[in-house]
This record gives sequence, structure tokens and C-alpha cells, in this order.
Amino acid sequence: MYDDPKKNLDYALEFTGIYKGEPNIAKREAACLRKQLTCSLRPIYDGDLVLGGVTSNIVGFNQQRGGHGYYFVEDFYEEELGKIEGIVDIAYLRKLKDMAEFWKAEQTNERVEKRFRETYAGEWNDGGFFGYSCRLAGMNLDLGLLAESGLCGLKDRIDEYRRINGNSDFYDAMEESVGIIADVCRHYAAEARKKGMAEQAGVCERIAVSKPETFKEALQLVWIYAFCDDLMNYSRLDSVLGDFYARDVDVGTLTEDEAVDLLCSLYRHMILTRKIHDSRIIIGGQGRKSPENADRMALAFIRASRKLKDPIPQLTLRYYRGMDGRLLEETLVNIQEGAVYPIIYSDETTVPAVMKIYGCDRETAERWVPFGCGEYVIEGYGVGTPNTVAWLPRALDLVLHRGINSFTGQKELDNMPDPGSFKTFEDLFAAYDAILRPACDMMAYHEQLNYEVAGEQACYLHHSLLTHDCVERGKPLLSGGVRFFAATNEIFGIMTCADSMTAIKELVYDKKALSLRELTAVLDANFEGYEKERRLCQNVPKYGNDDEAADAMAKRVFDHISLLNREAGKKTKVFPYMIVSVNNSGSAEMGAESAATACGRKSGTPWNNGNGPSIGADVSGLTALLNSMAKMDPEKHVGVIHNIRLNRKMLKENRDKIKILLEAFFENNGVQVNLSSIGKDDLEKALEKPEEYRDLLVRIGGFSARFVELNKIVQNEIVARTTYEEV
Repeated sequence: MYDDPKKNLDYALEFTGIYKGEPNIAKREAACLRKQLTCSLRPIYDGDLVLGGVTSNIVGFNQQRGGHGYYFVEDFYEEELGKIEGIVDIAYLRKLKDMAEFWKAEQTNERVEKRFRETYAGEWNDGGFFGYSCRLAGMNLDLGLLAESGLCGLKDRIDEYRRINGNSDFYDAMEESVGIIADVCRHYAAEARKKGMAEQAGVCERIAVSKPETFKEALQLVWIYAFCDDLMNYSRLDSVLGDFYARDVDVGTLTEDEAVDLLCSLYRHMILTRKIHDSRIIIGGQGRKSPENADRMALAFIRASRKLKDPIPQLTLRYYRGMDGRLLEETLVNIQEGAVYPIIYSDETTVPAVMKIYGCDRETAERWVPFGCGEYVIEGYGVGTPNTVAWLPRALDLVLHRGINSFTGQKELDNMPDPGSFKTFEDLFAAYDAILRPACDMMAYHEQLNYEVAGEQACYLHHSLLTHDCVERGKPLLSGGVRFFAATNEIFGIMTCADSMTAIKELVYDKKALSLRELTAVLDANFEGYEKERRLCQNVPKYGNDDEAADAMAKRVFDHISLLNREAGKKTKVFPYMIVSVNNSGSAEMGAESAATACGRKSGTPWNNGNGPSIGADVSGLTALLNSMAKMDPEKHVGVIHNIRLNRKMLKENRDKIKILLEAFFENNGVQVNLSSIGKDDLEKALEKPEEYRDLLVRIGGFSARFVELNKIVQNEIVARTTYEEV
């Protein structure tokens, strides 16, 4: 991106000309990437130890940041156009407007949506209880292959499989894409020389032509490849970099403190991308190369997160029995000192589950990583984009109101049965099932289209280079190259819906304290004038307290939506198509636009976040909460998150006990925890005096942020969560 609006518009015209002038999608993508990277590289900043980065422009090709494949930023175009109107001729303006009209229809997102609308004309309503988006998110590439082979080795690998499969435009374009990255390395070498940065210049010069030999070279190459590819999640970097790190430290060419400073420089570049929902670095876990060296590298990543204290990157630890105990200990120190990382997942639970979900062997399953807010993907072997969402409390609201959204008054569904006809709870659940089932079918089809249409337009060359089995088969990522063609559906409000189902079952059908019509009237009044009835709803058992009835309903609601999605995926080319419950801030924001629920929650207040309990419902202690969480079947999802806030003093005084509690949880079906250490009083003070709490980090859903930068809806939801004061 240039400071001069005329240059940005000239670039857009030139990029468009390249796109229109080359009908072969592989060659076109390579040519567009070269033009784009030539015009979008960031300068070297003072203090950079790791170099490079990119900016977006009016049009371009990105996997996620700018859009989904080829993108057009209309607001940016209009802004730049407004700056030059009156100082350029009419013919130039006409070219620009023709270019804009072309991209409005040609950008990948619009092509996907157009194809979907043609298929489901009149049937799709994203204002109700499910929705969709278009992107190719969460890719985790085989960066180990990059670090071991270097760019020269990637070219050799292309040649190897070209000899096996025969020459093709795809192989030629991939070779060109490697050359583009090598030229970016040379660009930064030259820029570093101009600034007198001889060491960094030498690093960039060497990695342009040779495989990395040192930690600095491997780290720099990984970063340049990542930003050239618009990569937003960074795989298992402790395994990728561990041998380089250990060798350099052991021979004395690098100190541990110097390595931490290099990682902090890397982190700062990631921060500049502002992909707060992504930016995952994975450490720990089974199946790593040279585990002892990887652990040493992992400890350096933890130290860097403690030193920098920022929401980015999302450092994530995979726990397993027998791992280096320092990793969990240092994680808890980070949390105690106000960092919110690492997030912790359990390999003991997840690896066997991934084997079942994907039908793969253990070695493959050990390559699982969570990306974005916490969705699983097989590193270097799969896609798993979350492009669809379902809002379960809204679905239940439609069942109770014959297809009308009671918050907006809008009719969302026709031909819904009268709730008076539900003689049993199973009748009500059948009506709930009847509206979710076709919705899941449509969402699965949308995921398929998302990939298919993108694959018709582009090869995703840089992704394909480091994703198996693209090079091996000679096929692009989304056109037969990737081994696991998976996708995910983001489910919001699972436990709010489940607790509401528990209340309906107990109060209406078991105890007959209220009729369904009476309960619905209470909800429509937002409990105003119905304090007694609200207490009945609130006193019904809730998920998160190790209560058998509440947890059984939570498991039923969870398993039900999981099964619907898996069945829907089988009707498409997407496999597996699974649910995730890893919510972003939408659990609070969607709750703000939703009616009261039978669990006792008032209209406009937050739903539960991720797979955690309804807000404030977990009243039986930390052990009871973890017991409830462990009851969910890990084979029914590909990502859940549990946010747990601990009092800082309690954590400091009981760190050993909490470590033992977490280890027991992880080894007994527990999947994941997002720990934070902060008191409710600090959050309330931050609301009053935000200028004094600018560095206060909090967990939202599957990501973190600075508390004072959040909107009031999300801030209030975070304040209302339970803070655990004792073990």
C-alpha cells in the first residue's frame, strides 16, 4: 500500500490487467502474487531483529486477511477515489469504475455467495438462527518441511514429483511461487544492507538460495514465508525451530536471552497484522521432532509471551503425560503474572479422539493443532475452515413462538407447529430437531461451495507447497490436493440452550409447575412481574455444577447438534464436517439481540461463552466445573473452549494444587482450559478508569484482548463471569 492514492489506484488497475490477461488459474495466481508482493512489502522498522511484513491494498489475493482468495475492498477504493476525483481525466475515472464493477462480481466471496443463492433461492435466511461467511481460514502448513528443506529444497521437491506425475502448469506456477519468496528474501537483504544491518542482510541472502543452518535463518525464513502466504496460524514452531535453537545455544552462537528477543521481534510483526482471532503458535504435545530440544524452544516462547504481554500471538500448550513439567509450571507463572497464555489442551484426550474423527493413524492424529479460536486441523494435511454458525437459543425461541423471533417480532420460519401440541418434552425436542436438520444440510453445502468455488478460481500456491498431498499428487489445495477436506460449524449458546431445555423439561413436563404457554408468556414479559417464576427457572439445575440431570441435558444438546452436522457433511464432499464451541465475542453480542430464555436469563444479556456454563451459573466450585466439562464426548467435536478465571492471590498460593487438578482433568477426558488470573474488582476498576488499565488482558472466547478496548456488551459479560477464589 502506498501513501499516494493515485499509486494505489494504478496498482489496482495493473493487478486487474494481469488477472484478466491470463486465463490459466495457476499462472495467473503466480503473476498476481508477484505484482502484489512487489507493491505491498512493509519497510524495516527500527529495532527489528526479524524482518518483513505486508499490507493489504484495494484488490489482491489473500487467503484470509483481505478476503477469501481474490478480494476487493470497496471502502478503500471509494476513499482513494475521492482523493483524486477532479485531478484526473474522465477516461482514467472510467477505467477505475469499470475495474470496481468487475471485482464486485469477480471477487471470490461474491462468487461463492452467488452460487449458493442460485441453489437455495428463497430458502436461506441468515437473520434467524444460522448464518455463513466466506474465507479460507486456519491453515497450518508443514513449516518443518520448509525449515528442513529451505526454498531450494522445495524446488527440488517440485522437480521430483514433476518427474513422477509429468509436467503441468501447476508445477510451473509453484516453482514460480518459490522464486517469488526468494525474491522477497533478496529485497529485505538489500534493504537491510542500506540500513547497515549486515547480519540480518546476510541471513536473508543465505535463505534465498540455501536451506537454513542457524536459528536466526530458520526463524526469518518461516516468517517471510508466512507473511507472503497470508498465513495467520503458525503451527508447532517449537518442533520446527527446536533443533536450530538447541544447537546454536549449545555451541554459544546464541544465548537464551537473545532468542527471546528474536521471538519478541517476531511477535511484534504478528501484532501488526491485528488478527486477534488467529495468530496461534503451538508448543508441546506428542509427535514432535526432537522433543527435548522442542521443549527448550517451548520454554523460550513462554518467556517471550511473559515479556511482551499482548493478546497476540495465541501461544498454545499441548499437555501430555510425562512431558517436561517445567512447561506447565511456567505456564501457570505466566497466568499468575497477568499474561493469558499459554492456552492448554490435552493430548491425552484429543489425540485418540482425532484418530476416531478423521479415521487416521496415531502418527497423523498427533499432528492435530487448534487454530483461530480453537478449531482443530491436521497440520500440513488438512483444511478445516469455520464458515458457518448456528445460534441454538434462537432456534429454541423459534420453536416456542411458531417460527417468530420473539426479540425482533420477525417471522423466520413458516409452517411451525403450535407449541400447545407438544404433549411431551420429546415432542418439543422433535420440533427443535426439525428446524435444525435442514439448516445443517444447507450449512454443510455452503462449506463445500466455499472450497469448490475458490478452487475453481485459484490454486493457493503457497498453501499447496506445504500441504500434503498437493505436490505429491500434482493437484492444487482445493482441487484434490489436500488429504483432509474438512470444515467446521461454530455453535453459539449451547449451554444456555441446554439449561433452558432442562428448565422446560423439569418445570413444564416433570413437575408441571407451569404450562408451556405460561412459561412462554413469562419469557415474553422478560420476567417482569414474574419474579417467582424466574426464581423457579434459576433454581433448576445448571451445567457446570457436576449435576447429573443438568449435565445429561447439556450432553444431549451437544451430541444432537454434533450428529446433525456430521450427517450433513456426509451428503457433501466435506469430511469431516463437525461442530466447534469456541465462541468469539458473539456469545455476548448475539445475546444482546436475543429474547429471554427459560434458564432464567433476561433478554439482551449474554449467552454462555464457548463450552462454559451459563453466566454465573457455576456456583459449586472449580472441581465441580471441571467434572461437568469432562463429561462432553471429545469425539463429538473438533474444538471446545473453557474460560476459567482464577483469583491471582489464590493462584499464587495454590499453584501446585491447581497444577495437580489440571493434570487430573486432562487425563480424565478433559480437553482444554483458557486460564486467566484477575479479580472482579480489577475489572470493575478498569471500567471506571480505563486509562489506568490499558495493559489488562482478558480472555473473551477463543481469543484474548485488552479489556479497555472491548465494547461495553463484552466488557459487562466478562465482569459477570465467575472468579474462582479457592481450589
